Amino acid sequence: MNSPNTNKIIFSNSYLQSIEGIDYLNLREENYYKTGLACGNLLIKSNNKSIFFLKNFISKIIFSIVYFLKNKELYTIRVPQQYQEELRGFSESTGIKYKHLLLLNLYYEMGCSGFIFFNPDGSLLVGHNTDLLKLLSKFLLKRTNPLVMSVSIPEKNTFTTVSLPGFVGVANGFNNSGIAISSHDVGNLYWTKVPGNVSASCVLRMILEDAKSIDDVLKIAKDNPAYYPGLMIIVSEKERKSGILELYPTDFNFIPLSEQNYAYTANHYHSEKMKKYHKEIELGSMKRHEFLSKCLSTKKALDVNGAIEILKDTTHGIKRSAPTGYSVANDWTFQSFVFDVGKGEVYISNGRRPPVSLYGNFVKISTKQ
Repeated sequence: MNSPNTNKIIFSNSYLQSIEGIDYLNLREENYYKTGLACGNLLIKSNNKSIFFLKNFISKIIFSIVYFLKNKELYTIRVPQQYQEELRGFSESTGIKYKHLLLLNLYYEMGCSGFIFFNPDGSLLVGHNTDLLKLLSKFLLKRTNPLVMSVSIPEKNTFTTVSLPGFVGVANGFNNSGIAISSHDVGNLYWTKVPGNVSASCVLRMILEDAKSIDDVLKIAKDNPAYYPGLMIIVSEKERKSGILELYPTDFNFIPLSEQNYAYTANHYHSEKMKKYHKEIELGSMKRHEFLSKCLSTKKALDVNGAIEILKDTTHGIKRSAPTGYSVANDWTFQSFVFDVGKGEVYISNGRRPPVSLYGNFVKISTKQ
């Protein structure tokens, strides 16, 4: 159950509300710069620990050193102008240097498990666990609450995503046109770096902001080749279509799955066309893939509680001794959530230690209030 609106912090047309250990950030501004400005101001007003950490003296020194070493490659990754404007607004409101924010947005790696399920009544559930390096997961869980963001900018779709403070791209989410994404890194590849390709997280945000159909998704992905390899489940609730989108800096593939009511993935390419880019496919990714296949293929219907139970799976143990974990929930899991797309609801764990799917309660956040 949602808590009363007594702890709502307001700035401009936006607000931040803390609900049972979850920060819900509702951004309703007239342009990207003002969206970043509102986001930063609300995080400052809420005393977000991660923002103040990024501003301390030691953090500034570390960022300056990393930026000096990486800035040449940094500027070969294209960030669309509108998202640069949002970062500038965030920088101005928080006092964090723009170049340090850019660094945070462009250097990341996430291993994940995800699935979607269409119920007989047409409702769509998306389940997702996000894994980061164990030490980083523990650090983030100490410094910041899980963050659900709902963003609306004129002439764009309204979209919802589970994010981190200062991150303008997306790794997951759904929009008011019924398009949803569950995205994943692809491990152990021969990686071709192409200067000028778009930050992968920005491509995903473009999809949520502009796509109203699967065809729209594919056009956006083809027109904006991603700098980082990745794959994602793409689903359209209104069309009742889904598929696996596989991205590589010089290649692209889509596997339609509209003949079945579920889809799932871990951290490896599915198609023979794209598997050629793997040095090898990690056993952990295969184990999670096999579990999701057996689990979902036998189900006629799935409710939110059932989806959460899948995200709690530790069939192959909790330890992550390999680059990819063997179980859906492992000791690198720092985000765990379910989207009920049609209802505009997010059920997200408020756990404070990984795997959060096991150690927290799943809190409902309604984005249609």
